[in-house]
Amino acid sequence: MIQCKAVQYQDNKEMPKQSKDLYNTYLTMSGSPVLFKKYKEILQEFNIMIMEALVAGAEFNMGYNLSNLSIIRANVNPNTARIDWNTSMKFKEELLKKGIVLFDKETGKGEKWFIYHTSKQYFKFYWSKMFCRVKNSSVYRFDATRGKKGNKQKLKDLINNDDLAYLRFKRHGNL
Repeated sequence: MIQCKAVQYQDNKEMPKQSKDLYNTYLTMSGSPVLFKKYKEILQEFNIMIMEALVAGAEFNMGYNLSNLSIIRANVNPNTARIDWNTSMKFKEELLKKGIVLFDKETGKGEKWFIYHTSKQYFKFYWSKMFCRVKNSSVYRFDATRGKKGNKQKLKDLINNDDLAYLRFKRHGNL
């Protein structure tokens, strides 16, 4: 497990929310501060290292009573069919190019184009709030980045390209 040492803010001031705010707090606390550009590079590199460690199967303790981040695998609920939107949209485009009429709920006619996920388990970034001591923690969530260079895509590529990658992640009860 990777651990992060948290800084205790004096006078119970509100915790900074953005990198510039964090930097200003850092300036007041550091005896020999670095420039903002270098500080931002350090934060970015730190975040990249944490996400790479999570994708490798590690668990990250965020410190400051925030609890842990990890990636979990869980069984898919067979009663809840989930649409594979990427594949479905490609199939829809093919049907439209061929001139095929798409399914219409009102008439009940046309070609159905939804394609559903068939895997028996799924993987997700997970913030375990069991030991989180933050007020109203249920209203907060952790969202990993998406897109071609995002962390969700890195996880998806790993699972699709490595048959044994699923073993890196803890099994979690049905969510």
